[in-house]
Amino acid sequence: MSEKLTSSLAHRLASHLRASSLVALAGGLRALAKPHPARWHATKGAAILMAAGLGVGLLIAAQIKSQPPRSVNTADESRQVAAATIQRLEAEQSDLKKQISELRDQVTARQQQLSSNQSTLTGLTGELKKLRLAAGMVEVKGPGVRVALDDSAAKTVPADEDPAFYLVHEYQLRDVLNLLWASGAEAIALNGERIVGTSSIYCVGSTIMVNNTRMSPPFEFVATGNPATLEDALNNPSNLRALKTRIKVYGVQFRVARTRDLIVPAYNGSLDVKLATAGAGR
Repeated sequence: MSEKLTSSLAHRLASHLRASSLVALAGGLRALAKPHPARWHATKGAAILMAAGLGVGLLIAAQIKSQPPRSVNTADESRQVAAATIQRLEAEQSDLKKQISELRDQVTARQQQLSSNQSTLTGLTGELKKLRLAAGMVEVKGPGVRVALDDSAAKTVPADEDPAFYLVHEYQLRDVLNLLWASGAEAIALNGERIVGTSSIYCVGSTIMVNNTRMSPPFEFVATGNPATLEDALNNPSNLRALKTRIKVYGVQFRVARTRDLIVPAYNGSLDVKLATAGAGR
């Protein structure tokens, strides 16, 4: 029920109450005008009740009339409320879209950073691999040559000859090693010991030490690199002249063989550095 209809009914009810009260009051007055002794007391009571009813009706009508009519939402007001709601929701949607855009930018930045870090890590990993290879820390496979040296096969040594001429010495091993490096060898091992920058070949009494490991003949070098180049350098008469004289005169054994698939083991010795420090980068 609308507020207009409610207000209209209230006014009608007030009018009806006033009319009924007036009719009752008139009837009571007429009854009082008749001086019938037997009915005097009854009529007097009815008149009092009627007067009271009239008063109550007037009071109710006055109260209903005194209440201001309530405001009614018109169609324009409804449209205004709907428009305000739409504006609020659109503003919230705009803020959410802005937040989504900012978060996407953050994700893109993080992805680019991770990609850059990954590229840097890949570069460092490749550089580390090269350094480990150069330092002899990884096993190497490839074509190359095998070089074998052994003491003389002579069963007797003449009395006027020095027996040392019939033996392989540490300096002869160093000469072969240096020639291999100079001829382009990429990795070298001697009797299973990887030769690195800190390796040493020296003699203690009659014992040859390589990487602080005692060795005895026969000695075998394995070296990866161009097999033809390495073999030609080792067989060239201009190289290793002193060793080749011992080979020819005293029977020291020396053999060179190409190999298509060599394995040079990784260095497994100590890498302790006590005095050297890293230099400043340039």
